[in-house]
Amino acid sequence: MPQNSPPITPSFFFNDPLDVSHETITEEAALADNPLNFPTDTVPVGGGAAVSSAAKTDKKRRRPALSSSRNKKGTGHAADSSSHVPGRSAPVIDSDRRHSPSGSAARRQSSSITSSTVGSNSESSTVDALAARVKELEQKLAESCHITQPGEDRFVQHDDQEEDPAPMKGTVSKTRFFGQSHWMNGVDMFPNVLDVLKLPNPRNKEPHLIFSKCKNLARTIKAHRLKPVSTDKLGQTIPEKGLADQLINAYFDSFEGVVRILHGPTFRVEYERYWQNPAAASQVFVMQMQLCMALGATIHDDVFSLRSASMQWVHEVQIWLMLPPEKSRMTIAGIQIMCMLSLAKACCAVGQDLTWVSAGALVRQAMYMGLHRDPKHLANMSVYRSEIRRRLWATIIELNLQSSYDAGGPPLLSSKHYDTRLPANLNDDQLSDEPDAERQPTGDPEALTDMSVQLALHKSYALRLLIIKHVNEFRSKESYSETLRLNSELTKACRTLTETLAALSQAQRHQPRIIFTQFHSSLVQMFTYRCFLSLHQPMVARSNDDPTYYYSRKVSLDSSLKLAQICSLSTPRYGTYPPGGSHDPAMSLNRLITNGSGLFRVIPTQTLFSIALEFIKKSEEQRDSLGGLPTMGYGELRSVLNAAQVWYERRILAGETNVKGYCFIGAAIALADAMELGLSKEETDQTVIEFGSRVGNKSYELLKQVAEREGLPVINPEDEEAIQIDVPLLDNDAMQGIMDIPLDWMVMGDLGLDGMGGFNWARGNMSVPQEFESVDPSVVSQF
Repeated sequence: MPQNSPPITPSFFFNDPLDVSHETITEEAALADNPLNFPTDTVPVGGGAAVSSAAKTDKKRRRPALSSSRNKKGTGHAADSSSHVPGRSAPVIDSDRRHSPSGSAARRQSSSITSSTVGSNSESSTVDALAARVKELEQKLAESCHITQPGEDRFVQHDDQEEDPAPMKGTVSKTRFFGQSHWMNGVDMFPNVLDVLKLPNPRNKEPHLIFSKCKNLARTIKAHRLKPVSTDKLGQTIPEKGLADQLINAYFDSFEGVVRILHGPTFRVEYERYWQNPAAASQVFVMQMQLCMALGATIHDDVFSLRSASMQWVHEVQIWLMLPPEKSRMTIAGIQIMCMLSLAKACCAVGQDLTWVSAGALVRQAMYMGLHRDPKHLANMSVYRSEIRRRLWATIIELNLQSSYDAGGPPLLSSKHYDTRLPANLNDDQLSDEPDAERQPTGDPEALTDMSVQLALHKSYALRLLIIKHVNEFRSKESYSETLRLNSELTKACRTLTETLAALSQAQRHQPRIIFTQFHSSLVQMFTYRCFLSLHQPMVARSNDDPTYYYSRKVSLDSSLKLAQICSLSTPRYGTYPPGGSHDPAMSLNRLITNGSGLFRVIPTQTLFSIALEFIKKSEEQRDSLGGLPTMGYGELRSVLNAAQVWYERRILAGETNVKGYCFIGAAIALADAMELGLSKEETDQTVIEFGSRVGNKSYELLKQVAEREGLPVINPEDEEAIQIDVPLLDNDAMQGIMDIPLDWMVMGDLGLDGMGGFNWARGNMSVPQEFESVDPSVVSQF
């Protein structure tokens, strides 16, 4: 029991409002030395024969009815106290016998008998039994609820001893807390790279000057992309029909097959109706169409030429959701728009670091509309309405889960919060208007339909939810045995997924239309295999000092190599198809990994961190080996990291405005090469610094190409010196301010990898990123 809780005595449970006489009180005072304060241990019966309370309890278990005279005396109080009177485990005094004519004499006789027999063995055993019983009740009561003092907060739990504070299990950066699954926690595994590049040192002055130039040019490019948005001109930036058709088809051939949001036939009808009379189209549909085009634009070409237009479409939808009346968005179409917006923000680099926040709003709005309850509990809905609701709920909880992995936050949702059944394995054209309750079985649940991919992904949802709770909830116990158990379960789930995807691929060969593609297969595997990285990332950092966690390092490497293969990082393919959409699903995924942001950049980044760490470890092992023989897998790791450098260059050419990821991977390779050659610490640091300078110069040239392509004036070589005007001479005092906040070197634009996060490399001051200088203020929202 907590120390600050009041003592629980039998009177707390057995509070009796009987109007007892003075003799009874005297009798109870005779047992004042009893810490349990029982009113009496014997009960007078008839002429005074004493019967033990235990025997009385055995004879009469139920509380006797109160006499009419007694009810008149304490009716109200008795009613209040009755809730505290259990039916057993306490002596019960018959009220009729208390008020018998010889009651006083009997009580006096009972008092004398009690005083003479209180030390007897039988009565002592009874008291001990009752004391043990009360202690047991006290313990159960303390476990089930916390009894507070008057005025004490009933929602605050107190313990007898102050608990140790919960472990950090995350990283604090600026105003945000990142749980253990966040990619930025992986930076801690490279102290030799970070210390050289970010700690005050006159030798690394040149890389900081170069990156300052890149930062200024990147800010100019980003400001040029953002256009003012007006609330009375929403939906008026639709491209011509030919381009719109390509973008819409790209969306339905890729994203819609994995996360089901729209009903294809219904959208197609509305789409054709829009082009017949655009002015008559509803604004709800126009917002849906804009988000479809924004998502389709990410795989339209190799350089994301429609990036600025996509950002404009996403901003307009955000404003539309904010406009009054907000209740008008509480519809199925409104939920569909919020789902696509969450996905579009992650893909198009529009506040992609806040998708976990918007996903939480999406979950709550869906629950407010009852999507967390199965339609059979709500109304007699049609198959069409019921299945759309079930599909949307399955998509919402998946988006919430993925955003939790990205942000390092808990999902704040469990299976106890909903009872919506899985969607049926039906094609879109099979959703009829017949009552859902009368629907007949749909045949083979393993048949290939429009829902097969999402159902295959959902099979592992419960396990992936358990993993993210284990990793990110700060009160969860750090149990390596639990980590290994979850790893075993995840391995089984991945094997089942591989078998399912192989069966779907085989079934696709017999289909007249394309339902299942390599894009769908790769995306589902990315969503699943990424869980290995998040599960083992906290342990990989400890494997350097404790060999117990070597298995986590191995699993992290194996899953990273698998993800590198899925994301085409080990064998990249670029420029195979012209703009206008790719007929090769593998090329579509390749473009998404290159052009997209959010989880489509976070997953490759975490993958490369794990591979780079292993590459450095292999270099150490090769340096320290007896004969200097090549380490197994060393060449494969180098090929992946070399391909990763090409991938980063392609990302910059596609509009990526940050170059730190490119520099970081290059510095890791330079560090490994220096260690392999056996260079000294000073020589190794100098090698890393020089490589950082070369990467910075290459990045600046790539950014100049992007600026020229987007219509910005090209900077002449003689004018480039002007970019350094705001950079002071980096003496020791100035260098002291550079990157003095841990891990902020890797905080990249919106906490992703895009911008500089408002951080001034030269002066080290923290400022608010000015990303909306030329945009209507209403653009800024939490959606």
